[in-house]
This record gives sequence, structure tokens and C-alpha cells, in this order.
Amino acid sequence: MNTDTIDRLQSDWSVQRPDLDSAPIGVVLRIQALAKVLGDQTASKLQQFDLQWWQYDVLSTLRRQGKPFIMAATELAEANMLTSGAMTNRIDRLEEDGLVRRIKDHNDGRRVLVQLTKDGLSLVEEATEARFETANDALVSLSNQQRNALNDLLRLVLQSQET
Repeated sequence: MNTDTIDRLQSDWSVQRPDLDSAPIGVVLRIQALAKVLGDQTASKLQQFDLQWWQYDVLSTLRRQGKPFIMAATELAEANMLTSGAMTNRIDRLEEDGLVRRIKDHNDGRRVLVQLTKDGLSLVEEATEARFETANDALVSLSNQQRNALNDLLRLVLQSQET
């Protein structure tokens, strides 16, 4: 197998600090490097749709709900791990662009519902296809079995950090 920059970094640390196990840092650094590369690739693909990450996150959260593509603003904020104030700002901007609309909840006058507009749905459909294509392209060098194994391993690592 070919070596990379991280292999050389691990080798340097093994010489300089033989008392430290450099295997875990190799895994973590590769995950961090991949996160940057994959994030940049996705951001570039989303730019083709004149979308930023945050816009796609909100629109895709609504899209994943299925018809009628609607959620309470508070639930939308929770799903995007944002404060209500930050979500209000994002909804304002998306509404100005004609991608979402606010609807009053007839059952609870205090609740605001957010729904994808026809333009918002069309845009997020196209962007999602591109998003999935980018993810597939990133893993083209792996077999389906390898993809599944990697997915399972990364899930375990992530779950161990969420406790």
C-alpha cells in the first residue's frame, strides 16, 4: 500500500516519541483530512446551485419530511442543532429567496410552521442528486462490502464519542 503524509507524520512521532501509540492519531488525522476534502467537494457542488451548506441543510431537512415538506420552526432548529434565533435568521433569508414560506399553525397560534415552496423543492431535489453523486464519487475506490464495513466502523467511533 502507498504511504501518505499521515504515514510520514506517524513515523516521525514513532521516532520522536516511541512511548506514544501513533496508530490512533493516524486514524483521527485521516478522518479530519477527509472531512475537509469531502466538505470542500460538497460545498463546490452546492455552489453550482447557488447554495451554501446551511441553506442545503435546512432545505434538505424539510425535504426529508416528505409531503407536504413542512415542519415546526422549533423542530427544524432542533434537527439542524441551532438556536431558535439562528433558525429564525435562516428562515428569513430562505423566505426572502422564495425557497420556504412560513405558515401559522391553526391548532396552536404560537407555533410557526415552515414549508418548502415549489422553487425550494425543485432546488433541493437537484442539489440532493448532486450531493449523493458527490458522496458516491468519493467512495468509488471501495467495494460495497468495504463501504458497509467503513460505515459500520465510523458509526461505532461516532457513537462512542456521543456518550
